[in-house]
Amino acid sequence: MSSESSEPRRRKADAKPAKPALIAPTPGPGQAVPHEVRRSIELSLERARRGRRHVTLVSLGMPQDADHEAFVAVASGVRRTIRGGDGLWRDGHRSLAVLLADVDAPSVEPALARLRAALEPYADQDVQMGRASPPPGLPASDLLELARSDRRPVRDAT
Repeated sequence: MSSESSEPRRRKADAKPAKPALIAPTPGPGQAVPHEVRRSIELSLERARRGRRHVTLVSLGMPQDADHEAFVAVASGVRRTIRGGDGLWRDGHRSLAVLLADVDAPSVEPALARLRAALEPYADQDVQMGRASPPPGLPASDLLELARSDRRPVRDAT
């Protein structure tokens, strides 16, 4: 007679409740609707503040005259790279906003490295990336401007 249970062994992490998503699933980038983007980011920031969770906003941009197919390829690459609980919005004609949930300045580097690796094939398209982490009380519009002002070519964005 065996004393082993037929139940699979549980990990300690299995007992912890999953954190609720900060960001509702976002559709693939369609037409940019700036006030909706800001409102979605604002709601995510409010949820993060209430739950004492960290977020980082990444702003990606291409030149206005960039090829539409290249922009769609960049957006698809970003969508494949980010996690399901992160947010992706079309922020302008050739611009994306990515909200990385549950990462702050020290722990964001691996996520940014994955984004840079996904964008490297499009570096010749002059893809630029910037980031910002919100201090308490900063509105979404200011956070977007901080991330946009930090943009630099993907190869230089560290």
